[in-house]
Amino acid sequence: MRITAELFPARETKSVALPEGSSGYELLKSLGLAVDVHILVRGDAPIPIDEKLHEGEQLRVIAVVSGG
Repeated sequence: MRITAELFPARETKSVALPEGSSGYELLKSLGLAVDVHILVRGDAPIPIDEKLHEGEQLRVIAVVSGG
């Protein structure tokens, strides 16, 4: 299945081919991103990293920044 990921704050879009039934975890790993510092957003709502993805989905991948 093909997923489109919009990366923020980089503001780039990547298309990724994943096996059917893959989760957000597999998406982040395939993009080479750390799973503990990124949030996946579908529409206007964040989704759990273990949520199954669907063919043709477009997700936002947002890097979490913290500090003082």
